[in-house]
Amino acid sequence: MFKILAIFGATGKQEISIIDHVLNDSELSRQYKIRAITRDFTSAKAKLLQDKVEVVHGAILNRPSVETALTGVHAVFIMTASFLSPDVEGQISSSALPSIYELSGGKYVKVTGFDIKAKAEQYIWGLPVPSAFCSLGSFVENFESYSYLTPRKEEDVNSVRDTGKFVGAILAEPDKFDGKTLCDATKLYSLQEMIAIVSKATGKDITYKHISPDEFRKRLKLPDSVVDMFMEMITFLDETEYFGPNTENLVAWSANNARGKLSTLEEYLEAHPLRLE
Repeated sequence: MFKILAIFGATGKQEISIIDHVLNDSELSRQYKIRAITRDFTSAKAKLLQDKVEVVHGAILNRPSVETALTGVHAVFIMTASFLSPDVEGQISSSALPSIYELSGGKYVKVTGFDIKAKAEQYIWGLPVPSAFCSLGSFVENFESYSYLTPRKEEDVNSVRDTGKFVGAILAEPDKFDGKTLCDATKLYSLQEMIAIVSKATGKDITYKHISPDEFRKRLKLPDSVVDMFMEMITFLDETEYFGPNTENLVAWSANNARGKLSTLEEYLEAHPLRLE
């Protein structure tokens, strides 16, 4: 008998990666039936999913819709959970990020995108159900938007398409990963390594320019609160590591436990050529 895997925000790129991975995995596809949960099941993306899986309505701030969507569910994937029906039994897998506030000893307080996810993780840890987390690195798909990089020691890189390989590992062996966090990245790349790889892939002579914090602020055409968040995040990453102490070992362990071969930066650029003017 199939176990129902509910995926919130099912039309997102990471969620679709999980759906495709489960459907194409010979073992997981025999264990799990996917229920895609979305706020708008009439959208074009939702309609495309209907050819593959069950698609239902569920809005995270509408409790009745969530409870209905979770009826009979065994496992749940959520990107950032602020609410979950207490009646759900089974495995919970969630996407999370480390708390920069805690890792910095309270020095950085404005990287709310990380800290909110960390608070959601702590909430789920306290629920009386098995749970595991995927803490994601930087996506290579976003590489073209990295015009504002400042020097930092290392970058944790993975493809959004690989998300399903990490979540798939949890679904295949829930007991093994219960209470654990997978630090999802293929490997660590220094900026010098990334520049060399992109230069080779594009045939362009690329140089890396260090800019001051003030110049960085000016280049970001964003609200002050968002700029402050970026400033603190990048300063933090320059001082320490993305996943905190022992990042290199955490990434290596997670990559070794992924269910399937992970994409390297070189492979991604070969399949998706980067156009530089």
